[in-house]
Amino acid sequence: MTKSMPFNTSDIPDLNCRVALITGGHSGLGLATTTALAAKNAKVYIASRSVAKAEEAIRGIRRRLPNAQIEVIEMDLGDLRSVKKGAEDFLRRESKLHILINNAGIMCTPFSLTPQNREIQLATNYLSHFLLSSLLLPTLLSTSAPRVVNVASDGHKKLAPKQGVMFEDMNLENKGTWTRYGHSKLCNVLHARALAKRYGGEGLVSVSLHPGTVKTNLSAGPRKSTPIYKLIQPLVEWGAPGPEEGCANIIWCAVSTGLGELVKGDEGVNGCYFEPVGKLKGVSDAGKDDEMAERLWEWSEETLKRDGLFT
Repeated sequence: MTKSMPFNTSDIPDLNCRVALITGGHSGLGLATTTALAAKNAKVYIASRSVAKAEEAIRGIRRRLPNAQIEVIEMDLGDLRSVKKGAEDFLRRESKLHILINNAGIMCTPFSLTPQNREIQLATNYLSHFLLSSLLLPTLLSTSAPRVVNVASDGHKKLAPKQGVMFEDMNLENKGTWTRYGHSKLCNVLHARALAKRYGGEGLVSVSLHPGTVKTNLSAGPRKSTPIYKLIQPLVEWGAPGPEEGCANIIWCAVSTGLGELVKGDEGVNGCYFEPVGKLKGVSDAGKDDEMAERLWEWSEETLKRDGLFT
């Protein structure tokens, strides 16, 4: 696919009366995205495991934007119970949700398990976002022109197992941390695809994206994963923007009129994957496998039901 739309600030409409929720909205790309949405008058909820850090971020934003409407939802994506609690907190506060940005993530961390015995990268990057999206889905569908944006990575093509989602060994304990990272990001891509296929007919736009190479604290994981990365990081990040510029593709997917025009012109765009900025790109063979996406959806629901977090 080669369709693309140019990005400029005029493509971002006024977001007055729009409600957005973004995971990890207090730092890095999430903070830049939160700021950009608030600057366009959206009411933004930051889902963060650290209320103190989120409140500090909000104070910083309000020094620039005194009228910014931003609130905090306590949510630890490393614990599915915390995700459910956070979703319930949001639903007590709001009856509408126009924009859900599944942004927070970790990269190339050592192998560890969550309280639900899920591999930490899979749980944080994917399964928690699947749960959050599912719990908020009725509210999204009752809202005009809702969007769900999964911040994935081109690592789903470069790093994930070639055969795709490893249903027989989802924790991938015996694989490398980079493989586990790519695996989780492939799940993000398939999740967006499945959401669009199931609910696009009800007005939901669901896409995944690669934000591009951006200088953020996310690189701490790769630096610790291998001594080689410390040497090549300056080359990898040479010329890369900071979060304020690097969030452009997230913003484009979340609110641009350009994406809406693409979906209206071709319903097949819904569920697709974008690279910076607004460029509709192909995914890996696994990433466009609708049967795999459906199987992942079923695995995710069954897993969450066994954990007592989903009905």
